[in-house]
Amino acid sequence: MLFGITSRTSRTIAFLRRMAAPVLGLFLAPALITDGLAQEAFRASLAGQAAAEARQLALANQRFNLRLGPASVRFRSGLSTELTDNVRYSENDRQADLIIRPQASADGVWLVTDKNVLTLSLGVGYGKYLNATEYDGLFIAPGSDLAFDIYIKDVKLTLYNRFSFSQDVTGDPTVSGIGGLDRFANAAGLNMAWDLNKLIIGAGYEYDLFHPTEELYANQRRSSHLFNTSAALLLGTTARAGLQAGGGLTEYDLDLYSNNQHISVGPFFSVQPSEYLNVRLAGGYVLYFFDPSQSVTNTENLDAFYADLSLNHRLSAFLTHSLSVGHQLRAGYFSDSQKLLYARHTANWRLFLKTTLQTSLSYERVEQTRDFGETANRYGVGIGLVRPLTQRLSGSLRYQYYLKDSDLENRSYTQNRLVLDLRYTF
Repeated sequence: MLFGITSRTSRTIAFLRRMAAPVLGLFLAPALITDGLAQEAFRASLAGQAAAEARQLALANQRFNLRLGPASVRFRSGLSTELTDNVRYSENDRQADLIIRPQASADGVWLVTDKNVLTLSLGVGYGKYLNATEYDGLFIAPGSDLAFDIYIKDVKLTLYNRFSFSQDVTGDPTVSGIGGLDRFANAAGLNMAWDLNKLIIGAGYEYDLFHPTEELYANQRRSSHLFNTSAALLLGTTARAGLQAGGGLTEYDLDLYSNNQHISVGPFFSVQPSEYLNVRLAGGYVLYFFDPSQSVTNTENLDAFYADLSLNHRLSAFLTHSLSVGHQLRAGYFSDSQKLLYARHTANWRLFLKTTLQTSLSYERVEQTRDFGETANRYGVGIGLVRPLTQRLSGSLRYQYYLKDSDLENRSYTQNRLVLDLRYTF
């Protein structure tokens, strides 16, 4: 795992001072509202022996290809073929391309003891471009990770390391004019959940590494130390409410973008009124402190409110859908901070025998906070069909359309993508 210690002690001390007040308030406030709840029915611990046994039973019931004592592995393979009319997300230099991506993946579980579980997920593939061959290369799929769960009475500890090597830039609406950004990303950390029956305390630390491999993008290389803590009060059996706080320090390898520190604090609420509906609402305030850099890309301080509403709903046996709406302040591929407003909706329609129709709609408005930064709106529409072909083979055919409207010259574009996926489980 990749853990690091910053050498700028004075900045760390200043950051911890800024964090002290919201963190103390976070832990003290819930304690004041838990009195009088002891008469309610006892709930089994979410982090205790029962939870450990339930997790092991769920893992044991999964379909694995290979079992070696307490260890089990499941292997899968896939082939993705993508046809696009604008491989570089360009307004004036449009180029069509065909991309072929074979991939193999494995999911492993090792029941180390009756309370300790080690899991591994790994996906590896190769992308071959018919025209833009400069983007050819190996990739490690996002979502690859190694995690170790430890249960100690009513405390659950999770050590994890998430890693990927990818070039896909579809997720950042500010990207224009390039078809990929080869980068290694690694997030290593520790999460803790302490279940006190009516109150669940959480805390965590994560070290993030973002490392583009091309020297052209060396100014993007950065590392971050991220901290989080939360306290959730259970309201009956279907709802919980609480406070969460976080913060971090980010340092760039080169002095083009601004090193920065940030803190955030805010409430959250989640409820599951039925087995078919789940709703979560979170919001709060985030504040960034920027150091001077060569380009002086930001003012000394930057603040914003963040919010997110997530909804998952099964309307009937024929339709399930999800909705996410929010606003956040975050780092981008080519900016040390950007404001993002988003709305995304996906739906699965079981209208045909063994075939699912999938639809998606998305809207993103991004504002780079640096001087003369970009402001852009991006719209997305998608539709696809998913169907099992045999007992072990499944296939999908998806179409995706993007329209980006930027206030900067030569940064707008449209893109059509048609993707055929085949997945085989051994």
